[in-house]
Amino acid sequence: MREESKKATLKLVDMECSYLTVDFFRKLPQDVEKGGNPTHSFKITGTTVLSYVNMVCASLRNSIPKSIVYCQVREAKRTLLDHFLTELGKMEPKQLASLLNEDPAVMERRTALSKRLELYKAAQNEIDAVAWSK
Repeated sequence: MREESKKATLKLVDMECSYLTVDFFRKLPQDVEKGGNPTHSFKITGTTVLSYVNMVCASLRNSIPKSIVYCQVREAKRTLLDHFLTELGKMEPKQLASLLNEDPAVMERRTALSKRLELYKAAQNEIDAVAWSK
């Protein structure tokens, strides 16, 4: 699960990196071009970059634990479901019937209808085979 968590974390970092592009910095107001103070312009750029980095770090600080927990829950869910299905598969029909706590008459009717349905399907397949052979 560490590998999956690592992949999810790297995806989050990549997503955060794509928010701010080089064009953003190119469009920043440049005081130097307007005859202003060059250090003031570098301070504005530095402040903007710092606030962006802080925003990304805060976002990752919140997202990474959620991503890890999501991977753990998903794996636990899959494992528990596999275990549950394995345990159900081992049970005898009588045990399964007792788990359902269903009326025996209804259960017998369902079994009889299921057998009848299988007979109808077999008959339909035979009819289809004869019809297509002509």
